[in-house]
Amino acid sequence: MNKRERVMAAVRGEQVDRVPFSFWLHNFAREGSAQALVEETLRLHRTFDWDFLKPQSRYQCFAEMWGLEYTQAPDRAEWPVVTKLPLRRAADLATLQPADPAKGALAEQVQAMTAIRAAVGPEVPVVATVFAPLMVAQFLVPGGVDAVLQLAREDAAALEHGLEAIAVTQEAFTRLLAACGVDGVFYATNVATRNLLSPDEFRRFQQPYDRRILEAAAALPFNIVHMCGGGILFEEFADYPVSVFSWAVTPDNPSLTEVHRRTGRAVLGGLPAKPAIKSMTREALAARARSSLAEMGGRFHLLGPDCSINPDTPDELLHAVGEAVRAAA
Repeated sequence: MNKRERVMAAVRGEQVDRVPFSFWLHNFAREGSAQALVEETLRLHRTFDWDFLKPQSRYQCFAEMWGLEYTQAPDRAEWPVVTKLPLRRAADLATLQPADPAKGALAEQVQAMTAIRAAVGPEVPVVATVFAPLMVAQFLVPGGVDAVLQLAREDAAALEHGLEAIAVTQEAFTRLLAACGVDGVFYATNVATRNLLSPDEFRRFQQPYDRRILEAAAALPFNIVHMCGGGILFEEFADYPVSVFSWAVTPDNPSLTEVHRRTGRAVLGGLPAKPAIKSMTREALAARARSSLAEMGGRFHLLGPDCSINPDTPDELLHAVGEAVRAAA
């Protein structure tokens, strides 16, 4: 099988020659331009020969559409420092207006995905990251997620106005991504956990916007929803219109088999992410890979990390996973 055949067969639950696998990681020093992101993604592609690519767009690009500014050190593992937030207070989300994703930081991401798609050819599936509006909102205001959730409980209408503006922008961005040739979106949220949202709050401030944006990607075959964090509100996501579910396999989250059994769809996971992966041994990481492969039995499974991995994860660890997957075929 080539990479596309392998990935899409896994998504459909068909027999594969081996389980497809991939990782994704920031290189903070190489995310500031479309060209640098393309070059870094292609370097990883050549080095590790993963079955699909998730180019790791800089996390702040969505908030840049409303004026977020930052500085970046030359160290690949050093997080950017935000120097200017778009809004002075959370209540100012009530004034937010949609941005044009054909300009600025999001246009840059479309440019990068277009170039990556052309460079790797049709054989390699490519997915592009899209953040949920409730996740984007926290990067716009002082106080981050705590301030956004306080606004939800004190002035819900103000938050809903802001979420609507972000959703309009993300929906249009997703349509641009679909048109540039990506195979799906990696739709991420880090707010949908039991310690942050109640189910009722999820249904008001998260779900309606998620569904609109995912509808813009509905024609794509490889859409993934990523539920970041511990204690995810999994039952609220179970009927989302995606092909693949991604989350951290931790004691307070469901297992790979549980999510597949509940949804009937493919799962992406089974490997640790930051910060744990960087300090593991080759043997321990390969054993974790083999255990996850055995759990799913080779069907409806794409092997990948719980979330992004450390930027400076040793190459030898990532090669160890590739060796374990190929040996298990």
